[in-house]
Amino acid sequence: MTMNQFDIIGDVHGHATELRQLLSKLGYQQTLSGYQHPKRTALFVGDFVDRGPAQLEVLDIVRTMIENRAARAVMGNHEFNAIGWFSRNDNGEPLREHTEKNRKQHAAFLNAVGENSAQHKEWISWFKTLPLWLELPELQIIHACWNPQAMAAIRPYINEHQQLQEQQLIHCYQKGHIAYQAIESLLKGVELPLPATHYFLDKDGHQQQMTRIKWWQKHGSFREKAILPDEYAQHLPAHSLSDEIMQLADIRKPTFIGHYWLQGEPSPRSEMVACVDFSVAKQGQLMAYRFQGESTLNPAHFISHADPL
Repeated sequence: MTMNQFDIIGDVHGHATELRQLLSKLGYQQTLSGYQHPKRTALFVGDFVDRGPAQLEVLDIVRTMIENRAARAVMGNHEFNAIGWFSRNDNGEPLREHTEKNRKQHAAFLNAVGENSAQHKEWISWFKTLPLWLELPELQIIHACWNPQAMAAIRPYINEHQQLQEQQLIHCYQKGHIAYQAIESLLKGVELPLPATHYFLDKDGHQQQMTRIKWWQKHGSFREKAILPDEYAQHLPAHSLSDEIMQLADIRKPTFIGHYWLQGEPSPRSEMVACVDFSVAKQGQLMAYRFQGESTLNPAHFISHADPL
């Protein structure tokens, strides 16, 4: 039996030129039915929108590939945020607050689509078709964290295809609700509070008092698993983390994520987990992992849009 062949592609964030370059390097050819490969399927980890200069071009490329079975995709936190920005509760209030910070983060998409236009509504409807995760015989993908407990918690609020259900949507944006907490973990990663008086500045210059965790790392203290620059991390306590968090690293199948804004030479996060987000929206690389059916992930299988032909 022939093994299915996949190319897992990282967060695109509106960078269509880099996406076209990467697809070409992966051997996909542009046809009347969009980009196609004779033997391989592209798997996107989400975050198609916000930040970049070609929002709608990226969406058109990806949707056409999916419609013609040349690709599959999962939802990123930016698509989830876009749904919340557009959608309203029974009182007519947006599910995602229209704060200045949120608008700035979402501005590139809103400017491209025309806020509250028919086109805006159409793309939000398409975002809702994206599953939260994909579990295939050979591999699994999710935007930020493969968390079986969160997946179990969100089950009553999604359908059998891991898609958000319209009638349950409000709960997914309701802070403190079990559905909200599950989505936060799956699409944004595990976060823990920093000790009192500790904070760091994120990539957008915002002060943060929570830190993401290297959930894929089997061993290590809070200090070692916190995703922080060394100048911040060195001041953290070296206490152990809960069994619930440590058990997340017990991954039995190749798992692919985006979300984490990596830089530098690409390599898997562990034998079973690879992140394909290498910060294309911050002058980094649009990255893919060419999966060959291996049981242990291989750093030689990363391909960047910037690699020579």
